[in-house]
Amino acid sequence: MKVARFTKDEDLPEYGFVQEEKGKKIIAVLSGNPFAGDMDLSGERVDLSEVRLLAPNFPLKIFCCDDFMDFYLKPATCAMGPDDVLSIPDWSRGIEVRPGIGIIISTPTRNCPISEVEKHILGMTCILDSTALSDRSHVCNTAFDDSLAVGPWIETKIDPDARLTLGKEKLESIRNLLKCALKNISFISSFSTLLPGDMVAVRSQNKQIFELPGEAMTKIGGVGYLRSFVRREVP
Repeated sequence: MKVARFTKDEDLPEYGFVQEEKGKKIIAVLSGNPFAGDMDLSGERVDLSEVRLLAPNFPLKIFCCDDFMDFYLKPATCAMGPDDVLSIPDWSRGIEVRPGIGIIISTPTRNCPISEVEKHILGMTCILDSTALSDRSHVCNTAFDDSLAVGPWIETKIDPDARLTLGKEKLESIRNLLKCALKNISFISSFSTLLPGDMVAVRSQNKQIFELPGEAMTKIGGVGYLRSFVRREVP
């Protein structure tokens, strides 16, 4: 099941299930917020091509990592949705972009053993995480606005053998990234309560460097693809 967050005609964001119908994708609109436990359908159905997809969750906390316990925080203002702009800060030489997985929390999670983590997960999404190339601090280089693309939606059925790609290049299975995410969720919950919508992201070691405008794209088999336009920030 694919859970999307979207807006139509610049209305307030809504949630819905992405489904195939007569050869095209439609969204079965939910009556409320799945992170508040409301998974009921409103009865409305809209064509996917008629809406603008947003980041599928609105997190209070985003924990990113490359390896277990080697993580950093990103504020909510880092997150943007599909086909949005990854920003190259005007104080940087460029950005390094890495693909990865984002695991979305569904219920409050505190002091959770690894064996219980999956009970607190709504699903998985694609990410493109950027780090600024500059002499500023690690916080500046990782926590700047519009530095994390998320989407296109949340897939509730996670396949550990799904393949992750960056651009047109076929990369690794997500199995090791997923193991790392589950360990980190358990560890993080020992000192910080994870709330519905919060995300724990794990990045691949593969990367692209952008010093000029360009386009970044990643894909996870069974989930979907995520594209971002890389543009330099206007001072």
